[in-house]
Amino acid sequence: MTRSNSPLEGRPVPATRARLRSGKLLNLDSTHLSECTLYDLENGDIGIVVQDPDLPVPDRVLIDDDKELTRVFTEIRWRMGPYLFGMYLEPPVPVSKFQDT
Repeated sequence: MTRSNSPLEGRPVPATRARLRSGKLLNLDSTHLSECTLYDLENGDIGIVVQDPDLPVPDRVLIDDDKELTRVFTEIRWRMGPYLFGMYLEPPVPVSKFQDT
């Protein structure tokens, strides 16, 4: 993950009609990291806002989307304080598939 020195350098662009929704950041072992706000990016990936701008976030996380009821494996590609840009590494999967295991 890279931290940008310039606020606009490599900054992802929100989609024209971004859907704001609640979510959760999880470690790869499914332990809870933080509540977050999710929004769509123009390129089809995901924007993430966490409450704590100093929250340590690993390069790869799981994201639970509370509105879509999905979980997705994501790589954090860019960060500026509480704003993170996540690139989907696979299609989202219904959260219910994880709860059954």
